[in-house]
Amino acid sequence: MSGTASVVRKPKPFISVEDVSLRTRDGRPSKPIRWEILSDQQWAIIGPNGSGKSSLVRAIGGQVRVAAGRISYHFLRNGASPDLWERGASPHDHIAYVAFDQRPAWGYDSAYHQARWNRGVVSQGACSVSELLSERRVWQINPYLVVEAQHAAPGFAAKREEILALLGMEALLTRDIQQISDGERRKVQLARALLRSPKLLILDNPFTGLDADFRARLRHIIGRLMEDEMRILLVTHGRDELPSGITHILRLEPGGIVAQGPKEEILDDFSARGEVDPGQPRAPGLPWVEKQRPEIRAEEDRALVHMDNVNVSYDGVQILQGINWTVRRGENWALLGPNGAGKTTLLSLILGDNPHAYANDITLFGKRRGSGESIWDIKQQIGWVAPELHLYYPKHVPCFDVVCSGFFASIGRYHRCSLQQRETARSWLQRLGMAQYLDVPFGGISEGEQRLILIARALVKHPTLLILDEPCQGLDGGNCDRVLRMVEAIGNHADTGVIYVTHHQDALPRNISHVLKLDGGRVAGRMKVDGSEERRFFYG
Repeated sequence: MSGTASVVRKPKPFISVEDVSLRTRDGRPSKPIRWEILSDQQWAIIGPNGSGKSSLVRAIGGQVRVAAGRISYHFLRNGASPDLWERGASPHDHIAYVAFDQRPAWGYDSAYHQARWNRGVVSQGACSVSELLSERRVWQINPYLVVEAQHAAPGFAAKREEILALLGMEALLTRDIQQISDGERRKVQLARALLRSPKLLILDNPFTGLDADFRARLRHIIGRLMEDEMRILLVTHGRDELPSGITHILRLEPGGIVAQGPKEEILDDFSARGEVDPGQPRAPGLPWVEKQRPEIRAEEDRALVHMDNVNVSYDGVQILQGINWTVRRGENWALLGPNGAGKTTLLSLILGDNPHAYANDITLFGKRRGSGESIWDIKQQIGWVAPELHLYYPKHVPCFDVVCSGFFASIGRYHRCSLQQRETARSWLQRLGMAQYLDVPFGGISEGEQRLILIARALVKHPTLLILDEPCQGLDGGNCDRVLRMVEAIGNHADTGVIYVTHHQDALPRNISHVLKLDGGRVAGRMKVDGSEERRFFYG
């Protein structure tokens, strides 16, 4: 045995947050935050909607200015070459911030959510996924960092192949970036971030909007990434989404930090206090709609939606094939399937956003598409929430105007509301616990709070058909439960039909009466729910 003792390297400071305050919605500084990340730690930030999680990591990423205090980036001195430091490189050059609630700046101006469906009228700057992930695009167009890097890393082609295989997205390379699904877009954003080889990768709610298979795969991917030198800072609502490689947790509430330290200590203390995980539903029950669902007379039992052998393709790629589907009054449908299955394309045919509706046999509210009906006549009968709407809704519009725009099916409010409409809008804001944000700009509240505002927008006109595409995306457990109870109340007692899309079994209303499953653009299964069926059909 050698007499030489093994040397234990002491971890170095990686980032220090030194009494940092951020501007709150009313313009005042928030409570100071003191926090340090060491070089051998992998942190997660958990907390409910509105607790300041995203604001904090955006400040670390250089996207939000601090009102007071300082953020020190020790990793640049620790790991960068001296000449790089001497050239005055910004620490933000080495941080990739991936937030899926932000419209990606990918070198083209897709200024409206319908661009995905309007081939031929989209921006001339649109490109394929392969081009977007090219060396030229990755290094010259950077949506994540404040200061763009000037030099590409060696071995880019090999690294790209490795990342494509890791994310399982080789089949997306030939697709137009504007034609991929919300879940597929998230994979592209993550791939772009990884191709820059950042020292710190910030993932803000990375699991929202992903199907169960890819959520499990992403946890594995994050675990593999944590084995390398890159540090990962994960933002999520609760502990159920924490990868095993997370070593430490910072827990926030709207008032500031309530706990920080090793993961096991924080979670054990969480359980010992008997506190509710902000990522889990709380089931308070919200009996908002008091009237019973009216009996539907035989002469009124017409289909809200009828599709006969519907097919949609783009550039030879079949998106939907042979879809037959009827939604009648009194039915509440779950529309299920993995990312890229065609769910959102199917809904776009109902919403009036997709021109392919005119090339298919589709009847909405008793009128066949192309028979002289107005798109606005269709939209007046539909309430709608979807990731695309969230992505493109103007952030400067006051929350009250966002809700009022639901009366007119517009993106932004361009019409004067009646006194009754204004009172109805205020009532829905109160029901969702959002009345305090009446005059706050839409972009001035958290992602989850924005989603609640859009849900109020969908409900405000008491629609004939309510389409909810991932309505709980970005919501903590309490707010998700609030939305589910509301959907159940509407589906049970009002005369509104529901089409509900989700990738999460625990975010499915209990009053779903029918299920349609898509896979690969085809119907993979359908059933009527009598209340006793196993949920295995839904997701198995």
